[in-house]
Amino acid sequence: MAATKELAKTNTTQVGSYDYGDHKHEGFEDVKVTDLSIPFISVMQSNSVLVEDDDHPAKSGDLVNSVTGEIVQQPFVVQPIHKDHIWAEWVPRSKGGGRGDSHEDGSKMVLDILKKNGGSRIPPQNADDQRMPFKTPDGMDLIETHYVYCLILDETGTESIGYCVLPFSSTKIKVQKDWWTSMYTIKGAPPLMANRAKISTVKQTAKGKTFYNLLIRPFGDTWIGSLIKPDEAGMMMLTAAREFREMIEGGLAKAATETEGKVSDTASGGGSSNGTEKEDIPF
Repeated sequence: MAATKELAKTNTTQVGSYDYGDHKHEGFEDVKVTDLSIPFISVMQSNSVLVEDDDHPAKSGDLVNSVTGEIVQQPFVVQPIHKDHIWAEWVPRSKGGGRGDSHEDGSKMVLDILKKNGGSRIPPQNADDQRMPFKTPDGMDLIETHYVYCLILDETGTESIGYCVLPFSSTKIKVQKDWWTSMYTIKGAPPLMANRAKISTVKQTAKGKTFYNLLIRPFGDTWIGSLIKPDEAGMMMLTAAREFREMIEGGLAKAATETEGKVSDTASGGGSSNGTEKEDIPF
């Protein structure tokens, strides 16, 4: 398996590594964002479906695009646009896995489940002291998740080359909260879409178990230095970002949830956490 994946690794390419000059997107003149799927970019763990697949080059710590199945070069640059806070249903892996419905954080079903858990968002433990996901009345796993919609920028941070959704569940929620705090507390109260960040992964250990988490750093030396300036070029980026956000909020641009299961570590049967309490396994 290791040898197969090492050979396959040579086939990965960096996004945006080719320049086609005047032929850029020739033939795609009529394509709109509403015609395309917004992929999830997820962290691979040791028990992720693609990592266990001998024919796929993914390994623990990789970031994978859910639509193309390709490994994403790290770090990559994003411009955050919009965030949804939902509870996602997952078919238990023992029953085939896969994504189900979504529920708003304040929905009656979610509130009832949390009430039965003493109001805590930390999933209950089983007899072996392992965290188990919350369950819906019909037996689906229920995972608290923050979806952050982003434009993917080139390495200069000045040109949009794509878009994605970054899912944050379990211990990743604390990563998202720290990221939001870093941006929200910038002097001058810049809009969310004026920020830029570098996304990669980092190996962590908890209770003797090793896993990978998202690592989010400022695009520049600091978060202030990472801001898109409101000059002519910057305002063009901000205008494009606002239009994308309006499409998301209006339901015209949607995440490809049907592809999330093949890259999400949540589909392996993970827990949920608000990031403020300890847990046994982060995915």
